[in-house]
Amino acid sequence: MKTCRTTVGTGTPAFAASLLDDLYVTLRRDINEWASVTHQTPQPRMGYVGQHLVSVVTGYPGGRSGARGDDLKLPAGKVAEIKCCYRVDQLGKCKKCGAAVASIETICPNDQCKSVDLVRNDDSKWLLSPKDEKELHELFIPKCYYLVLFEFVDLKKSDEIAVCIFQVDTLCLGFTLCMIDYYFNIRAKSASKAPFNLWPWSPKFYMMKPLLIYKSIIKADDTIRTEIFPGINPPVLIGFGNLETYSRTDMPETAIDAVAAVRNVTFPKFTATNSKLLHAKLSFLQVQRMVQKWDDASLADDFARANFRSKVSANQTWTAQYAPSL
Repeated sequence: MKTCRTTVGTGTPAFAASLLDDLYVTLRRDINEWASVTHQTPQPRMGYVGQHLVSVVTGYPGGRSGARGDDLKLPAGKVAEIKCCYRVDQLGKCKKCGAAVASIETICPNDQCKSVDLVRNDDSKWLLSPKDEKELHELFIPKCYYLVLFEFVDLKKSDEIAVCIFQVDTLCLGFTLCMIDYYFNIRAKSASKAPFNLWPWSPKFYMMKPLLIYKSIIKADDTIRTEIFPGINPPVLIGFGNLETYSRTDMPETAIDAVAAVRNVTFPKFTATNSKLLHAKLSFLQVQRMVQKWDDASLADDFARANFRSKVSANQTWTAQYAPSL
């Protein structure tokens, strides 16, 4: 049964589930059926569906725009931006022969191979791409960013899909410092001027103190179970996971040492070197984190300061305006 499509239903789990059923579940099922015939990609364009979903979940209307204009109109004349990351139905490959494998295929399509040892990709990310200083300023105009994420609950099974919406305060240290560093350091040194890649579940993502405001699970039978919804469940701050798991990410040793210094943690003398040393230091920090019960929000700020302070030291005009607590 379809929920009546009027503004009366916005801001309810049933209305959000109805939207996902109409604009995502049915569309994805139909595209998958056609993809098995056409061998074209089964991936639909989900960015705009993400915008519809955020409006239904938050109750705030859009700005009647796609790629341009305000994504979301907030009270008192404020606006918000919406970014969508779709990690479902990506093209994979066969580990044995390297042939391209669609997400709906369970065996290698190469008739000479037919292996079931397949690689399932889920490496999509949110993109932010200020092209000049004016656009960099404009990044900080929205009150917040809503980050929509579609991903498989278990990539190996590829059946259940988690749909999440995270809210990020535009002026939190992790976001502002990350964007200033990207524009003046990373982008400035890049010949391609590629956009900033914000990877879900990465250290930079956690530094932005994302609040999980909505989560639903689309089951294998296409039914939808809502687990978190505004007004029914409080938002959940997504903090760093086990710190030792980030030793192979872009977490520099200098940042780890800086966080330890702020937290009055003295490392023992480690014999390990390179990545093993980072792992040892992060493991030690994780123990102190648990013993001393560090809260996730202040830890995110500590890592943001430690990671970006030296990188943005030449951009004091920008940090004074957008990151005064640096």
